[in-house]
Amino acid sequence: MRYLFFLWTLSLFGQLQVDVSASSAILMNAKTGAILYEKNAHSRAYPASITKIATALYTLDEKQPKLDKLVTISHDAVRLKPEKGKEKVPSHWNEIGGSSMNLVKGETISFEALLYGMMRISGNDAANAIAENLSPSIPDFINELNQYLAKIGCRNTNFCNPHGLHHQDHYTCAYDMCLITQKALQNPKFRHIISNDFYQKMATNKQAKCEIQQKNALVRNGKYFYPHALGVKTGYHSNAKYTLVGAAERNGRELIAVVLGCETRDDRYKDAIKLFNAAFSEPEETRIYFKQGHTFNHQLNGAKIALIGVLQSEISMTYFPSEEPACKAFVHWDKTALPIRKGQKVGFVKITDATGNVLQKGDLFAKEEVKPTFSHRVKNFFN
Repeated sequence: MRYLFFLWTLSLFGQLQVDVSASSAILMNAKTGAILYEKNAHSRAYPASITKIATALYTLDEKQPKLDKLVTISHDAVRLKPEKGKEKVPSHWNEIGGSSMNLVKGETISFEALLYGMMRISGNDAANAIAENLSPSIPDFINELNQYLAKIGCRNTNFCNPHGLHHQDHYTCAYDMCLITQKALQNPKFRHIISNDFYQKMATNKQAKCEIQQKNALVRNGKYFYPHALGVKTGYHSNAKYTLVGAAERNGRELIAVVLGCETRDDRYKDAIKLFNAAFSEPEETRIYFKQGHTFNHQLNGAKIALIGVLQSEISMTYFPSEEPACKAFVHWDKTALPIRKGQKVGFVKITDATGNVLQKGDLFAKEEVKPTFSHRVKNFFN
């Protein structure tokens, strides 16, 4: 079996032309991983509460608790940092005025309710409760989480707590947050949690039942409602400024936008919507790599004439301009014995992306009969 590597590498795709206010941003195709836009996408930044996407992913993908299992809220999960000396206490302790699910020490509640409370109303206390009930301690959970994130490709992320309250060593980047969200979106339960579907928290031993409403303006009726949005999560603290991870889908094309370091709450929604609109307004284009009938020559040892392989069908690909992949073309010749009949399959052509994934493929068939030379027949006879 022989391979002939040849042809070209196509030019890299053209990035979308969008002006965003965020200090760093990225737009990714959630299914293919193609990057449509990036701005300082690998620069370290404070994530704030979008950290909770990683906590939810690790919980659902790796820990996989029974969602109806009841847990009891500990003092550590709801403990507040003192007014002074905050830097000397564990980074997972809650802050006065921070986002909360208003959990109470001794309250018994399900994992499912904690996940909804963490992702929809950004409960820092819910994130702590999840972490301490899935690992020996909250710091142990964070160590495990960082190891897990490194395995899925996050190279510029280090978390110090499960919720995103500020710590100087708690950081990520726009690209890593895209990877985290891309994997999270593969989980059906995660997708439902981040949506705006109705969810009612059942009554506990400490509190009455109540609806847990979605705070993400992309999926709520209002000024920044985006009809194609799926979710995901917002964040804010004074060091991180306003952050947002959003996901949207249109005509089967699913995109993830991450914007970090926005000056205002409105800016993060405007930036995400700009990115989505720019991508969804792109017309599809078709590139023809090889037309039907294109021929390829291959010189076989002992053949009277060169083997000519003919493509019986066109090899082309349709894509959006910002997602045009870098491609290579390869011709694969089958190992065949002489003589070769006219119309016999003799190989194929394949188009691959930069990672080797096959994007398109077409079979080659002999244009005409290829006979062996007299000396080749004699050699084969004695062999």
